[in-house]
Amino acid sequence: MTIDDRGNVARRIRLAGIGVSIVLGAAAASGADHPGKAPYEQYCASCHGVDADGKGPVASELKVPPADLRQLGRKYGNPLPVPKLREFIDGRGMVRGHGTSEMPVWGEAFKGGAPATPRAELFGRGTILSILDYLQTLQAK
Repeated sequence: MTIDDRGNVARRIRLAGIGVSIVLGAAAASGADHPGKAPYEQYCASCHGVDADGKGPVASELKVPPADLRQLGRKYGNPLPVPKLREFIDGRGMVRGHGTSEMPVWGEAFKGGAPATPRAELFGRGTILSILDYLQTLQAK
């Protein structure tokens, strides 16, 4: 991949983030089921619980209990700091309870696979952004 290709990929990723934000905003405004709910339930609920309270069905098996994701705003501020939280989700930020730098249930789901492709990376980033937008709606007031 050349430097020029990387620039194109970075632009596509930024545009995808903008597109996801527009779609999420429209869905929230229309009162429709939040588009981040389904990926949250698929990738996060087994540990963090359907209600994001940290009481998922496998929570008791982890070394460190999963976080109550409804409290992220209290810990990190509101609105949620997407870049910081994205690093926890995509594996760049180490989460002690997982033992490794990736959340084991997801494996390569958000990393673009091996070898990573721009399309897979865009999918992963979009999924993470939709989950974080959904979590924003669950924050304790």
